Amino acid sequence: MAGDRYAELVVSAADGLRLFTRDYGPRACDALPVVCLPGLSRNSADFHELALALSGDPQRPRRVLALDYRGRGRSEYDPDPRNYDIRIELGDLLQVLTVAGVAEAILIGTSRGGLITMALAAARPALLRG
Repeated sequence: MAGDRYAELVVSAADGLRLFTRDYGPRACDALPVVCLPGLSRNSADFHELALALSGDPQRPRRVLALDYRGRGRSEYDPDPRNYDIRIELGDLLQVLTVAGVAEAILIGTSRGGLITMALAAARPALLRG
């Protein structure tokens, strides 16, 4: 657990790139997890206060994952600009969710995060619960 009340989850993408995710709150709880996807030039830190509030809710705490896309935040930089693509980033998201054991979630996406959420809704509609 990091000093700011989240665990650090590092996942290898399909191409080996290391992806960083902030993992807040209880892993096992009744509430659906929330996955936060930032905008194009933003990172997981944008969701820190929201994640603390949701994961620390005394009535209904929930797990919150906040991702750094490849080349942003604490994730590794990809030298191939063709890999900064919604389809690649959707694959990265699915890999993170698989490793994190998340089969269903509520997604919050700002800007590019909204585009990735729409791509997820088309590719894996059963995963998206809100």
